[in-house]
Formats: sequence, structure tokens, C-alpha cells
Amino acid sequence: PTAAGLASSAAGYAALVASLVELFGAKESYPHEFTAIARQGSGSACRSLYGGFVAWRAGSEDDQWKNSIAEQVADEDHWKEMRAIIMVVSDAKKETSSTAGMSTSVATSDLLQFRAQAVVSKRMESIQHAIINKDFDTFGKITMMDSNQFHACCLDTYPPIFYMNDVSKNIVQIITRYNEWAGTIRAAYTFDAGPNAVIYTLEKYQLELLALLLKYFPPQDSGTNEYVSNENLAQKALDVQLDPSLIDAVEKSSSVYKHGDVKMMYCTRAGEGAKRLDPTESVFAFKYE
Repeated sequence: PTAAGLASSAAGYAALVASLVELFGAKESYPHEFTAIARQGSGSACRSLYGGFVAWRAGSEDDQWKNSIAEQVADEDHWKEMRAIIMVVSDAKKETSSTAGMSTSVATSDLLQFRAQAVVSKRMESIQHAIINKDFDTFGKITMMDSNQFHACCLDTYPPIFYMNDVSKNIVQIITRYNEWAGTIRAAYTFDAGPNAVIYTLEKYQLELLALLLKYFPPQDSGTNEYVSNENLAQKALDVQLDPSLIDAVEKSSSVYKHGDVKMMYCTRAGEGAKRLDPTESVFAFKYE
């Protein structure tokens, strides 16, 4: 989906820059220069040029923002146990674009100014250490807190911006109850500028988590074939017998779940950066004359 808070602009501009670099045989005049170019199309595009875990450095105006670049923290093979479940709550174009929303927040949100000055650098350092040390508890806590604060900044903006919806909030509640029941962080949610959830977990908890999500967000029809990207994993998850005490913990809330609340779930992991695909994998039907 495009313009729905699922990083379509990041992927698109990263692909565009990578394609132009290959087409013209371009060379960087300083390290990570191509990420700085991709950033001018979409901020997050700078991170999408590399695989694995990538940090976007703030840079400085003194250097004309040339040092606002992306650097790889760890490659895609570093933390092989890490998994992600992406829940598509809405594939519709969002009401407020990321660019317009951020511009308004910069102009009106005092909380965003505090976040930039007092929070971000400390969290960046902590989460990088967590990634290097494969510390999921710290990684998960920072991921969720940062997502919460980002959306708090959206609410602090004038006029306020609402990216998350009631389904998004229900997902937050389920993950919170799941972690409380487990007595540790087994899953971590994050929401970009949209209602769609990215939930990180470890391989050993993936089936249990997917089973929990399928219980409360089932497909509209009886099958999971087109609802979950990995049909084999989905079938295994449906066979999982969830602990009754976990179900009790989740159902303490007064939330109402309906078929169709979630459009699709993608089960994935950290992957490579930009790469050339075989023509058979193209999403466009090009015509050459």
C-alpha cells in the first residue's frame, strides 16, 4: 500500500536512487552520500538503501546537512532470531501525509522540540547497544516507548494529527497484556505515520504471537491463504493451543474485535538493502519500443 504508513515512500525513493546509481555508474564523493540523496526524497529512504539494522544520523546545518546520512548498525544476519509481523489495518491513503504532518509538528509541537533535544540521542544510543547485544527486552521497551511518544507529538500538534485508530489501539492493548502475562517483553509494537502495526518478536515466540493475533483479528473468510503472507506459518499458528490464562489476561479489556479489522498480516524478518530483481519479479509491466 502507498501513503498508508507502511514506508512506501522510503522503499520507492531508495529504489529510485539505487537504480539511478547503477544506471549512471555513479560513485560516492564521501561515505554514505547516496543515503543523503535518498533522504531528500523521503527521510526514511536513506535507511532503506542498506540491509539489516540501520541508523539515520541527524547531521548538522554547519555541514549543509551532508552528514545527515544512514549507517548500518548491524547486517541482516546479525540477529537471525528477530522476526516481525506487519498488520495492515488500512491500505487507504492517509488523511495527513508524513511530510505535511512533520512540518506542522515542527511548527507547533513543544513536545517534539523536547523530544529532539532531550530524548532521541539517548534512545538512539541505547537501542543501538541493544541491537548489538541482542537484548530484546531493552530493544522492545525503547521501540514501544518511542512509538508512543511519536504519536503523542502528533496529538500535541495543532491542529492535532490522528494516525492511529481504534484497531491500532486494540493491537497495543493486546501486546501490552501479552507482555504482562509473560512477565517479560516478548513482543514490541511500533506505528509509523499511519494505523498499521509492525510487531517485533523473537523466533521462539513467533507462533504463539501469531496465534494470539489470529484469534482476535481473524480473516474475513475462513482461510488464511491470502490473509497471512506465510501460509505454512499461519497453519502452524492455528494449531497452537493458547494458555487459558493468556486469553483471560487479554479479555480483561473491554475492546471489541471484528472480522475485517485487519486486512492482511505479513510475517517477515530483517532483509537486504536495495538489490536488482529478476524481471519476472517486477511489479510493473514495462513495454519497450
